[in-house]
Amino acid sequence: MLRGSPERELAAWWEAEAEAATAAKAQAAKEQVRVDPGAAGEPERKAAEEQPKEPTPGPPRAAEEGDARVSPRPPPALPVYRPKPAPAQGLCPHGKSRSKGRSCKRSSGQSDEYCSPRPVTVDSSKARTSLDALKISIRQLKWKEFPFGRRLPCDIYWHGVSFHDSDIFSGQVNKFPGMTEMVRKITLSRAVRIMQNLFPEEYNFYPRSWILPDEFQLFAAQVQMVKDGDPSWKPTFIVKPDSGCQGDGIYLIKDPSDIRLAGTLQSRPAVVQEYICKPLLIDKLKFDIRLYVLLKSLDPLEIYIAKEGLSRFCTEPYQEPNPKNLHHIFMHLTNYSLNIHSGKFVHSDSTSTGSKRTFSSILCRLSSKGVDIKKVWSDIISLVIKTVIALTPELKVFYQSDIPAGRPGPTCFQILGFDILLMKNLKPILLEVNANPSMRIEHEQELSPGVFENVPSLVDEEVKVAVIRDTLRLMDPLKKKRGNQDDVQVALDPGWEIVHGTTARGCRYQLSLISPDAEHDRRGTRAALPTPESRLRR
Repeated sequence: MLRGSPERELAAWWEAEAEAATAAKAQAAKEQVRVDPGAAGEPERKAAEEQPKEPTPGPPRAAEEGDARVSPRPPPALPVYRPKPAPAQGLCPHGKSRSKGRSCKRSSGQSDEYCSPRPVTVDSSKARTSLDALKISIRQLKWKEFPFGRRLPCDIYWHGVSFHDSDIFSGQVNKFPGMTEMVRKITLSRAVRIMQNLFPEEYNFYPRSWILPDEFQLFAAQVQMVKDGDPSWKPTFIVKPDSGCQGDGIYLIKDPSDIRLAGTLQSRPAVVQEYICKPLLIDKLKFDIRLYVLLKSLDPLEIYIAKEGLSRFCTEPYQEPNPKNLHHIFMHLTNYSLNIHSGKFVHSDSTSTGSKRTFSSILCRLSSKGVDIKKVWSDIISLVIKTVIALTPELKVFYQSDIPAGRPGPTCFQILGFDILLMKNLKPILLEVNANPSMRIEHEQELSPGVFENVPSLVDEEVKVAVIRDTLRLMDPLKKKRGNQDDVQVALDPGWEIVHGTTARGCRYQLSLISPDAEHDRRGTRAALPTPESRLRR
């Protein structure tokens, strides 16, 4: 065969075509391996199973008569990528129903992070007397408790007394800086007095008060002036030490010249107030109301009132104060810590009998006598809102001082205890505000002289566990990851009523005080409600 003959040229061309076909097959195989077979819904297969093997081209043969020029085979078609459809609302990413409290599992047995969020963590190492009720609440919510603290940050820190930790840089703390100082007798009286001077008709729910010893001369002069104008006026005053609690150091006087008042002036600061001589009585006993108020946020201001509270009763039938009964503390003072030592104190597991009852049982009893319960509840809500508004400016100063803007720190919330007295005409009167209301769910019972035993109190447990549990649900930092939260207050918090602040859908309303261009109701207040969702009441 000569160089350049037709047979030699045909053999060279055939060899080039074979090499080109082999290269095309190798490139197609590489591209197919890069495609995710599972994306198209097909099981992953090896390239060798997808493409049949072809015989390796042998040496070129001589062209024979009838041979035609054959073009190289095209590369095989690649599988088309079809994305999975998005799961429907209420389904997990795997298409299964998202049931409450259950986690979706993959076929391999691993949990899906979207279907099973981690539990909320609570540091209860400083809970103190509220520990028992807190433990029950955490257990009911199926959250994770750390009773001895935790090196890693927790979602919620529950303190028993006050905000005093400087090593918490994240999460939520159940105390506001400065709250203990703000609700003391003297500070509270000053804050409310400022608002009384600005809005006297709005803040007439707080008794007239004088601060001792600074205002003793003013107190004596004003009392004498009123007596000179009305000789028949025979007032009674109640003296409360500024830092006192649980009824410690409280007593009644009829005149500023009382010798006990002189001793108070030299010992410790105090507040002296007009005594409410005509309270509402039930079973001939004086009582007060302990309502639990959640201050969820200062900016924006969000206030919740628990729909259930406690009613604490005196243990001696009430009589208007006179020189003979001024010393009868079981007749005039409703403090539970005092009356429990009375021989007439009645422990009861019923919510409607005994010396400690639920507030709802009192409302039911009043309703059976034809009292307008809605008006009573509305007046109480107004009292709570206005009191918190009076405290808010200085609370913000404390908050910004301890947790400056731009620096890492926790957010705060707090449960407050409002002690309210209903007058005979059903007007609510604010007695005091407690920064650390007792959350104990047991009481001491004397088995024998000098021998006491802690006995569970069903009334306390029913009220206080619900307050703590629903507070935790409101503050749940992971609730937005658990699904649609458009109506979170209604869905999760049946025990609370939002009375001021941001609603479930983000709408806000403010309390207008003495607005000249507004239509006022009988109390002179107006609540601007942008949407029906602003009031979440059930």
